[in-house]
Amino acid sequence: MIDSAFAYIPLLVAAALTLLVFIFLIVIMVRKTAKVSFVFFFALLALMAGMVFTAIMKEPLYLYFTLLIAALLMVPYAVLKGIQKQEERNAKGTANAVNTVTQKRLNIVYQDEDISLLDVNRQFIYTMAESFNNPQGLPPLLESFGKKIIELTHADGALTVILDDFEDLLNVKNLTGTFIPPYQLPDNIPHKQQRVEMNMRYMQFPLKDNIFGSVLENRQPVLINEPDKDPRIVKNGDEDFLKCGAYIFVPLCVNDSAIGVMALSKNFENGAFTDAEFDCAKRLGEFVAAAVKSTSIHNEIVERFSLAKEGEIANNIQKSLIPAKLPAIPSISIGTVFNPAENICGDYYDVMVSRKDRISFVMADVTGKSLNSMSIMLQLRAMLRLIINTTQSAGTILSWANRGISSENNTVDHFASVALLIYDSVNSKIQFASGGTNPIFIYSSQTETFKEISGSQEPVGVEKNTEYADNNISVNSGDIVITCTDGLLEALNSDGHQYSRQNLEQVIKKCHSLDGKEIANKIKNDLKNFCGATAQHDDQSLMVIKIK
Repeated sequence: MIDSAFAYIPLLVAAALTLLVFIFLIVIMVRKTAKVSFVFFFALLALMAGMVFTAIMKEPLYLYFTLLIAALLMVPYAVLKGIQKQEERNAKGTANAVNTVTQKRLNIVYQDEDISLLDVNRQFIYTMAESFNNPQGLPPLLESFGKKIIELTHADGALTVILDDFEDLLNVKNLTGTFIPPYQLPDNIPHKQQRVEMNMRYMQFPLKDNIFGSVLENRQPVLINEPDKDPRIVKNGDEDFLKCGAYIFVPLCVNDSAIGVMALSKNFENGAFTDAEFDCAKRLGEFVAAAVKSTSIHNEIVERFSLAKEGEIANNIQKSLIPAKLPAIPSISIGTVFNPAENICGDYYDVMVSRKDRISFVMADVTGKSLNSMSIMLQLRAMLRLIINTTQSAGTILSWANRGISSENNTVDHFASVALLIYDSVNSKIQFASGGTNPIFIYSSQTETFKEISGSQEPVGVEKNTEYADNNISVNSGDIVITCTDGLLEALNSDGHQYSRQNLEQVIKKCHSLDGKEIANKIKNDLKNFCGATAQHDDQSLMVIKIK
């Protein structure tokens, strides 16, 4: 028996605390924040009841009895939980050991099959990361990839074409090694290896009627070990550098989007591609596609920030190149059109009066749209202005300028299409020379005919030793001489049709009685109406010379 009248108070306090714990555990279970065993509940409930009865009845026997019950419930439960925990630890350890062994075996197999490709993938990632800080962007990345791909597939050349979503064209972004062209070369391309390579570096392919577009559309890799028997491959000649032994074409796909094509070739003396090389190329194509996509996204973001600053510099340079006011020449009237497609323009024109009987006109289009291209344009303009003051012919002047801007190591980074015309007002003659794609047209007032008088020669800056021919024509009062850049004739409307020579001819014939400036304005308005709101991706420049 408990003799003290206050001996029951601690038991009641303990019982109250136990009740609070009991309620707390119930709340935990209801909210499902933790798991509580029912054995623990029963033990706690028995203990609480024993403390209350002991306090009320003042008999410690009730407390002893409930303590015994709680012990009988908790001790076996604790033992069983301990055994269960140990079994779980043993099972987990066994599973981990099995997984480790399995993974090691898988790693061994994987390493045996793909260790080289894994290393290549790692190298690609490092190269891609380095390209983020390279101002040249995608070309050096693809150049590095091309060298490694040639090494792994034993190819002789690699070509990478990337889709331009705006124009639905595949543009060549990299040429590594000696790739044999599988497409029809233009008729005006001489069968010289360097000239063919230059053509490929700047080639564009539509999405139809060529092997690149077909591979992109079907999104299936293609192995061609007998190109002579495949109708998709065009044979361009019997020269050794135009003979191919085999091709591999791999579409570059990211998720559900096709972004380009990777092509590999072997020279005819090196035979065919093996199945293993074909499989390797397909795997490498996946790496290349992912790297190109990631790099393109990064470059696009950077370009948005840099173009504004670069465009401001280029605009300032451009203002200094384009004549603010055309000279007043009694014997002729001059009109111009100048529509730059972007902030950085590749076109420029110039009018130079060196003597009263010698007036020179220049229409130039430099490849690329960067400050590097602008530098080439500045060099070309400075050299032409210097040489024009001599008595040399148009062909000689263009030849000298070509040697001045041609690269010493014969690599073609930038070149220019140039039309140079020298008007002799005394003898009513025009001497001209041209290189590249800028055409020269003449409208005869006597015969009312419109024809192109320029021929096809190498662009300025391609080959240092190119000599440009002199051409001479007599002009009469009312005759109109026109020169322009290809961006004007290739301007597109909403239906995808080009402005073309025919549209230009129609305006000239209709407005031939007007002066040069008025004719140029008519052409400008006609071009604007033709294109409408369609975005243009090349500069449009034109010069009209009307003989009075």
